[in-house]
Amino acid sequence: MTAPAASADFPVTVHHSLGETTIAKRPVRIVSIGLNDQDFLYALDIAPVGVRVWWGEQPYATWPWSEKQRARLNARPVVMRGMSVDPEWVLALHPDLIVATYADIGERLYRQLGEIAPVVVAPAGYAPWSAPWQEQLRLLDRATSGSEEKAQNIIAGFNRKVSAIRTAHPEFKGKTAAFIDIRYGQFTLWRSSTATGRFLGDLGFTLPATLEKEADTAGWIRLGFEHAQRLDLDVAIWPQGKQETAESIRPYRNLRLYREKRSIWFGPDSLLSAALWFQSPQSIDFALDQVVPLISSVLQKKSGDQTTR
Repeated sequence: MTAPAASADFPVTVHHSLGETTIAKRPVRIVSIGLNDQDFLYALDIAPVGVRVWWGEQPYATWPWSEKQRARLNARPVVMRGMSVDPEWVLALHPDLIVATYADIGERLYRQLGEIAPVVVAPAGYAPWSAPWQEQLRLLDRATSGSEEKAQNIIAGFNRKVSAIRTAHPEFKGKTAAFIDIRYGQFTLWRSSTATGRFLGDLGFTLPATLEKEADTAGWIRLGFEHAQRLDLDVAIWPQGKQETAESIRPYRNLRLYREKRSIWFGPDSLLSAALWFQSPQSIDFALDQVVPLISSVLQKKSGDQTTR
């Protein structure tokens, strides 16, 4: 690993959801115990010495959308497995910074890890798992470099890409769309303030206010099968698949959404579904490239169906 640049911007104090952390000098050995933090570090040209696997059993807990960056950095992090964080595992890696911006480690573990090295958790003002990826990236950039310059450049590039997509697809603007799943015998949607909701909002889609108001504090919208008529959106994306299950529900088959084939079906093990859940700069970029043509295709199909009536 290359030597870090001069530490002119250190010490730096960053604010996060559990308070504030002062980092005395530019960190070299960074341990990532957040579920997707490693992607953000790779985006910032940082090679972590330890990472935590979420799911998928990918080499070095790195999915394909970040593999080139990992390889370019020659990052070979030790991987922590299991549902809980082992402080002894963290200690053995001799970190000078611990990052957990996509995790819920709690006050007790935060204090315990803080005895090993400075700890940075979720961005201030956000509950665990809920911060926009841009805020997560800015926080990690500041903690590791003392500035937000790289983060701002990445965000600006993303904004340019989204703007270009919206220009190329004016048909997206004002259309209704949602990510939908079937869980515990109900249709389950995500409100517009959640990660998947923001993904669609960036493209110009909206969620009807009548559905928004049904969301619980975590952003979940749950509808009984008898209320399937409320799913008559312009586009529905099913990241977990379950097409046969949905199409076996009679009220769903009564929808124009069903008749006009405006649902997009992924699978629970698909790379695209994983990218949408991972919610890192790289995974979202990958998802945009894949999802935009699919959405455009179903909207063209809808337009064609209407013109032939």
